[in-house]
Amino acid sequence: MAARDKPISEEERVFWADIRRQFYLEDGVTFLQGGSVGPSAKPVIEQVVEWLRHVEANPLRNQGGKVMGPLVEAAREKVARFTGASPGNVALVLNTTMGMNVPARGLPLQPGGEVLMSDQEYPSVQRMWEHMSKTQHVLIRKIPLPTPPESPGEIVEAFAAQITSRTQVMVFSHVYCTTGLVAPVRELTALAHDHGAVAVVDGAHAVGMVPVDIEAWGCDFYASSTHKWLLAPKGTGIVYVADPYLSSLPAPILGYNTAPISHARRFDVTGTHDTTHFAGLGAAIDFQQGIGWEDRIRPYCLGLARYLRELVEAEIDGARMTVPPGPEMSGFLTSFAIDGCDLGKIVQIMWKEYRIQIAATGAGGQPVFRISTHFYDSYEDIDRFVDALKTVLATRRDELFEGRE
Repeated sequence: MAARDKPISEEERVFWADIRRQFYLEDGVTFLQGGSVGPSAKPVIEQVVEWLRHVEANPLRNQGGKVMGPLVEAAREKVARFTGASPGNVALVLNTTMGMNVPARGLPLQPGGEVLMSDQEYPSVQRMWEHMSKTQHVLIRKIPLPTPPESPGEIVEAFAAQITSRTQVMVFSHVYCTTGLVAPVRELTALAHDHGAVAVVDGAHAVGMVPVDIEAWGCDFYASSTHKWLLAPKGTGIVYVADPYLSSLPAPILGYNTAPISHARRFDVTGTHDTTHFAGLGAAIDFQQGIGWEDRIRPYCLGLARYLRELVEAEIDGARMTVPPGPEMSGFLTSFAIDGCDLGKIVQIMWKEYRIQIAATGAGGQPVFRISTHFYDSYEDIDRFVDALKTVLATRRDELFEGRE
């Protein structure tokens, strides 16, 4: 492995190595795939298990009511504070997809209208709106997203060039799952509202990665999966619903929530379900806040991403970044392309031969690597990935570029 200078003190290295030991992650595995699903920390899981044992001791009484109910509501309040929202506007759902169903299935669209989104929205989000466009007789318009854009204004301009008086809904991501691009939510929301459209934000990758201030931005809907970067238990997410829609929209799954109350719990997971995971959402926030999300976690993770980018640009021949530099337009996701290379095959080799977990996806009509770095990762993990990638590219070139050059 190449010896490289690290922008971190020995004291910091020891601190983050101790944090890594508070996860169940396997020894010998370099986990750079937290963007798909993040590992929950041991203290969070152990607390959830303790609550689960308590529930199972008397499931009829303890599942909700005076036992788990207050813990779930405390978690709602914590995630609301963390995202700049009012607790009464935050619903607890299973994931972003379920959250995005609230506006997709609830908003009454007028025939002949349009839904505007980029060509890099999450596939399930694109499909749900395409389905609703057929049933409500509206047109889906998709704009090509600049990859990478030169400035936040270029993103706004791309949407502004396609929005019209017929646009009823504008769907966009806060952090794009394809490249890690951080979009200007406030400006895009204002653009939608200036044209009389509803602003629907996919924040799946944002909560726990970048600062979120939903109500200050004026979003109508904002959904996120808290089991990604917030590292909450699996199957936890949120959807923010602005005041005008709290009592008027039907929930995607109907039950007792048909009563028109002005509280986002109407859109919570309905029916019997495991409430300990949602209480665990509060424990996950406590865990990161205990470390210091703003003062320690975010600066450390931005440092990891910057180090990864610099190494790739300096040492990987043919690599081309597809995420902009700097914390204004990027977070903990790093994406890059290698033209003519079978990236999917490299992903397989990395896991089978090196026990390194990474992802490949598509952005702007090209395949890209998507590398997720979080605070359980180290600078040595990045070294290991870059050195392995260099070796694979040098020794398997015929296999990786066959018929592609």
